[in-house]
Amino acid sequence: MTGLRERQKAQRRQVIADAALAVFSEVGFSAATLDQIAIRAGVSAPTVVNYFGGKQEILLELLKAPDAVAIQRLRLRAEKASSLLNALCEIDTEVAVLQLEAFPPKLWAEIAPALLAGELQYIFNIWNEVLLSEVKLILQYYQRSGLFKPEVSIDVALRIISDLSNMAFARLVTQPEPDLVGHAVQMRATFEAICAGLEAVGHSGLTLSSKKKSTAAGSNLEAKN
Repeated sequence: MTGLRERQKAQRRQVIADAALAVFSEVGFSAATLDQIAIRAGVSAPTVVNYFGGKQEILLELLKAPDAVAIQRLRLRAEKASSLLNALCEIDTEVAVLQLEAFPPKLWAEIAPALLAGELQYIFNIWNEVLLSEVKLILQYYQRSGLFKPEVSIDVALRIISDLSNMAFARLVTQPEPDLVGHAVQMRATFEAICAGLEAVGHSGLTLSSKKKSTAAGSNLEAKN
């Protein structure tokens, strides 16, 4: 009986989440009410509160669901990664595609600014930490596999990658028509810079002070001529 009850609870929770997404998509997240969600789900408003607490918690549930699918797919393909660059691009693309499929562009355009720097930022922080904890496991696997240097701090690398990816995703979902191809090209160029390092191969070895001296010497020569 316990197993049956748990399945029934999970099913009702999913029904409420699906109903909330439908309401958010129709009227917007800010305008949506628990009563509207309850009516769409065929339950009472107190039942919605009992299962989630509020619409912010429902939004968090909806945000986490596509990431869970993305992580599962990425884990299955982890052994096939040919390079760190390709692995990072694959992670970013998988998450971005599934998130765009989960929410309509109009809803993303509304909630993205609030998630990154508004009243929903605490929801974003929880959502992001859950995703980062999963991506960290994948990056640790890549590090053990020799895709990048063992002395590199996974936590530092993860934060840099996360910040860049989040800013790029915010730009993507607030476009009138999200351009996934352009986003992928931009992120590949970004990850190339991270993977290769910022110092050019075969650089001259000039320090900032020596460059200043060189510039000054050049100016003096021009003045003499």
